[in-house]
Amino acid sequence: MNYLCFLLLPALLAGLLPTVLLADENWGLCSAPNYSFNATQDDDQTRVEADRMQSDASNILDFTGNVVFERSDFRLTAEHLSFDQNNNSGVIYTSEFEMRGRHGRGSADRIEILDESRSRFDNILYTACDPGERDWHFTGDQLEIDDERGLGTAWHTVLYFQGVPFFYFPYFQFPIDDRRMSGMLTPSFSISDADNSHIAVPIYWNIAPNFDTTFTPAWYSERGLLYQSEHRYLFQNNRGQFDFTQLDDKVENQTRWFNKWRHNSSYKEQNLSGYLLLQEVSDKDYFSDFDSLMQGSEDIDHLDRQLLLSHSGEYWQSSLLWQNYQTVDTSIAVSSRPYQRLPRLTINSQFPTLDNGLRFNMSNELVRFERESSTTGNRAHILPTLSWNSSDSWYFFKPQLQYALTQYELDNNSLGDNSIQRSLPIASIDSGLIFERITGPDDGWMQTLEPRLYFVHIPYQDQSEIPDFDTALHSDSYDNFFITNRFSGVDRIGDANQVTFGLGSRIYDSDTGNQLAYARLAQIFYAEDRLVNLGEGVQQQNRSNLIAHLDITPNANLKIGATLVYEEELGKFNEQKLSVNWASSGIVTNLEYYFEDEELEQSLLSLVYPVNENWTIFAKYHESQLFDMPVENIFGLSYESCCWGLKILASEVSDDDFIETESSLYFELTLKGLTQTGDKVDSYLKTAIPGYQSVF
Repeated sequence: MNYLCFLLLPALLAGLLPTVLLADENWGLCSAPNYSFNATQDDDQTRVEADRMQSDASNILDFTGNVVFERSDFRLTAEHLSFDQNNNSGVIYTSEFEMRGRHGRGSADRIEILDESRSRFDNILYTACDPGERDWHFTGDQLEIDDERGLGTAWHTVLYFQGVPFFYFPYFQFPIDDRRMSGMLTPSFSISDADNSHIAVPIYWNIAPNFDTTFTPAWYSERGLLYQSEHRYLFQNNRGQFDFTQLDDKVENQTRWFNKWRHNSSYKEQNLSGYLLLQEVSDKDYFSDFDSLMQGSEDIDHLDRQLLLSHSGEYWQSSLLWQNYQTVDTSIAVSSRPYQRLPRLTINSQFPTLDNGLRFNMSNELVRFERESSTTGNRAHILPTLSWNSSDSWYFFKPQLQYALTQYELDNNSLGDNSIQRSLPIASIDSGLIFERITGPDDGWMQTLEPRLYFVHIPYQDQSEIPDFDTALHSDSYDNFFITNRFSGVDRIGDANQVTFGLGSRIYDSDTGNQLAYARLAQIFYAEDRLVNLGEGVQQQNRSNLIAHLDITPNANLKIGATLVYEEELGKFNEQKLSVNWASSGIVTNLEYYFEDEELEQSLLSLVYPVNENWTIFAKYHESQLFDMPVENIFGLSYESCCWGLKILASEVSDDDFIETESSLYFELTLKGLTQTGDKVDSYLKTAIPGYQSVF
């Protein structure tokens, strides 16, 4: 007897939903199935029961009366089944089915198995809700499944939510496996008290196996219709994406747009790689006005554009970079805009450490700087480094010698000569000790005491004639107190005759080895004034600011961090930061405070609190004490049942100048096992509230 048709039923019925839309759903709020699956039954074993079975000479099988078709993860009941074993076709009448893996169930008046890969369903109903409930379900006059093509086709389909028709599709096709297919994707929408209320409807076009496009018309309530498109391509060694957007803005009365092209190349056998980034925008307010589509780009002042070619060998790494920028805010003075690098060549060594601890390496750079109405020119920089590393469990000692050789060939240098040479020796010693003791309750902790000395000597050389192409003064931080040059870039190499004293202490759990606390402080003591500068004058203090950091992690749920910067010259703290983060059993709380030199003072409190198994509250209060205005305040609710969930999020955000605030309202509806209306709320909350994790 041929039972191939029986084995095909679960696969054919599983094609009712697009596999690509399914995720690892959370069915924890659902009741148990209304029948028991045979857990010991193998997946490829099938059981068929009926009141009556009949077979004739033509190999037609008929099952009538209380027909049950069951596998380990699938069950179907029907009034009548008829199978033709000659061509593996059959008809099932008045059936109900349940799929354990998808928590799905449904019914059909008639199921016709056309052949080994095709089936047709008449008057079908499907839902993922508990038996007896239909919070969401869809119905269709007819549905055809083609497993060989990975394609489903439906006619006159209606999606219901809470008994209300939500969408009607007279005809649509959808994929039933991981093969891509053209069609409409899930829409997204938001409401704003400004002019950013919008609805976006993405349309996917599967042009070829290695090329596809997504068109997203987005209607904004006041501004009009924005067209966005994303074009992706993929080849053996190359991949990339083109993004284009355009809008005839009714508010600004102008055409606004943003274009971006990213490309990556990788030739692993040749150790070659390449990266291309081209982007341009019509105006400085584009990203903030359309942040719903351009999330994370609101504060960009300069759009980066570059071509990078890289090669990696056993001992040498090289790169060739062409880089320029579009200054988004044209009110920024030319002198404050970044230089273009046309091009920049780097060749750096990566030699192994010798058995005696000695190591030699070299960094080499040749770069051409260009900028409108500015001093331009070439810079060549060579930095050979000889270091020695001696260390053990209780100490480390790392002396290092460098010799910086820099050559400038400039055009129209307003500061001095066009040809400038600079050569500077750099000597440093990094050393430290590590003491340990057993302490704590029941001697369950190990505490360390880690004094550290870092010495740097760099002789003074007048560098006032060298322009500032890419250099800035490092900020005060613990790590920056243990580097040779107080400037980033190489246009300034700071004169130094100084010692940094650092002291750290860690506490470990003796049983697990987990770090429970880490406290550290550092201060630089200067033997001489610092003469090299970027225009701020001679630095005459004999001590730097005092930096103190504290990190406490007593368990996996709680993290406490604090930073204090004490300004010796003024005798006060000019930077204070505190953060307390706690997360356990779905509850998340964050308390943060920031103060920097009387120019920034902000406090933040955020919370995720599951009221019960269905309801969760999330909130954030982020206030500027200096302006007495919110930086970002949000409040939201989420509701989750067995088969659907809803998130509602209200936000209030101030502009960069703390003059105006904008309020927005976001919705996210999830029909478990079917679809989700975008992920705007989740992505927003993951950024706004550290520790937030979506539950559906």
